[in-house]
Amino acid sequence: MGHDGNEALRKVRIGILDNDACALAMMDLLIRHGDPDMDVIWRETRPQRFMERIMFDAFQPDVAILDLSLNGISGVDVCREIRRRSATMNVIGVTAYPLDRYRQPLIEAGAQALVGKDAVGTPAFIRMLHALSRDDGRPLDEGFPSPREAYARLRQAPEEPVVSRRELDVLALYAQGLTTKEIASRLNISIGTVQSHTSHAAHKLGVRQRFEAIRACRQRHLI
Repeated sequence: MGHDGNEALRKVRIGILDNDACALAMMDLLIRHGDPDMDVIWRETRPQRFMERIMFDAFQPDVAILDLSLNGISGVDVCREIRRRSATMNVIGVTAYPLDRYRQPLIEAGAQALVGKDAVGTPAFIRMLHALSRDDGRPLDEGFPSPREAYARLRQAPEEPVVSRRELDVLALYAQGLTTKEIASRLNISIGTVQSHTSHAAHKLGVRQRFEAIRACRQRHLI
């Protein structure tokens, strides 16, 4: 693809979020077919799972491609959560709806580009992925910020303590209707430890009650 130096040594890492499994598979296929230098390392249908990987996975995509309509959850919100945590990951919003509906909200959420779904896999789209992965800090689309610019702006808001993976596991099981005793058995920990994880998570989220902690995590697409 005409890359120099180290850029030619590895493929461009891609993460895709789309709640439609068929659309997800098609985007994966189109991107891989468009350029074998594309490596789709994440394919997720659930926003909460995508955010867990943003928070906890050591191996991260160069570019995240987000469908913007996710069963009542906006891809714009997912983009904002990514940007609050990452100054380097590039984000592209994709939609089958008119682009004007999402352009300004996506700019404010810290994305780098917005395209129609029918553009995914085209030569222009593949060139965009390569350009973003080079990370030279220059916006490709007028009005969209670089990842670092958006990160600096969004990080001015009060920083939220990170809820641990085990704390999220406990809250997720409560959200499924399990009792404290059942959760302790499922995770092979004591009842006191379950209660401690719940208390710590609630404190980090700025709430007091367990149901409030569950609601806060759902709003942030963590469970």
